[in-house]
Amino acid sequence: MKTPKILPWLARRAGVSDSRAELLWRVACLQAKSLTGEQDSPRYWEAAQRRLQDLLAHERWRTHPPIVWPWLLAQTALEGYSRLASGWLRPIDFLALSGQTRRSATVRYPAAP
Repeated sequence: MKTPKILPWLARRAGVSDSRAELLWRVACLQAKSLTGEQDSPRYWEAAQRRLQDLLAHERWRTHPPIVWPWLLAQTALEGYSRLASGWLRPIDFLALSGQTRRSATVRYPAAP
C-alpha cells in the first residue's frame, strides 16, 4: 500500500516517527474501508485522511509528557478559534469579492416601536 507523500510532514508535525505514521496510515485505511464499505473511492480516501488526522492528533497527546499538556491545550484551542474566526469572516470575503460597497453590505436593523 502506498502512503501519501505528505505523510512525513504530518508525522513531523505530530511529533511521531515516520514508521509509526505509516502504521497509523494503514490503520486509518482499514477503518475507512470498514466505515465506507468501499475502497479507492473519493469517500474512502476522505475518510482515511480524516481518520489519519484524528489518529495523529491522538498520538501527539500520547507522546508528550503530562507537563506539556497545558501548552498543547492552548495550541489546540488557538487552532480551533482560528477555524471559527475564519468561518465568521467568510461572509465578509464573499461581499468583498462580489464587488459590493461597504454601505450596501451593512446590516440595517428596524427601528424600535
